[in-house]
Amino acid sequence: MSEARAVVLYRCPTRTNVLCPCGAVARRLRKLDVDYRVERVPYRRSSRPEVVELTGQSRVPLLIDGDEVVHDSKRILQYLDWRYGEEPEGTPGEDD
Repeated sequence: MSEARAVVLYRCPTRTNVLCPCGAVARRLRKLDVDYRVERVPYRRSSRPEVVELTGQSRVPLLIDGDEVVHDSKRILQYLDWRYGEEPEGTPGEDD
């Protein structure tokens, strides 16, 4: 039995999912059918104290998945594929 993890995406206020790295993360979350909450932060980096507090830097996107904090869109995409994606064929399983 697994307990539900709270997944939160901190992203810029851009409304479209095609113009920025934040949108790429949102698209992947939807593709993997992950339930998540969005927190939009201001464009101005100096107005993002919650992001700085979590990561020590002010850039988004930022993904919180339970106790995991992942920043940088490429790292987030890799993390999502690892955590929620299907295991590729030929990859050794945990029961080896």
